[in-house]
Amino acid sequence: MRDMVFKNLSSEDKRKRVLWASETINEDGILTRIHKYLIYIIKEVEKDTPMKQEKPEIHILKCRDTKEKTEKFQIKMKGGITCVTKDKCFFVSFCHTLKIDLCKAPEEAHF
Repeated sequence: MRDMVFKNLSSEDKRKRVLWASETINEDGILTRIHKYLIYIIKEVEKDTPMKQEKPEIHILKCRDTKEKTEKFQIKMKGGITCVTKDKCFFVSFCHTLKIDLCKAPEEAHF
């Protein structure tokens, strides 16, 4: 059985956008939850401003609990990029997150 949820949220001025997806899967006695987040923030900058490139930061976390029979995995990438279009210059900050949780499914799994 699968349960999926998607959200696409934008600010009124269209300068911030959050994309979110969640999926829950109950298969072969294992309950899997997957969450994906994509966040973008756009700022207009002066074209004369020196262009600085931010290197993306990547954080990875993995936890396994054999006693509780659970496993968690998370990866997060943060960074920014400069975009030039016609006569305007924008700096786009972003953060992408992926979380996966695995555990033994309860006997009567309702989600």
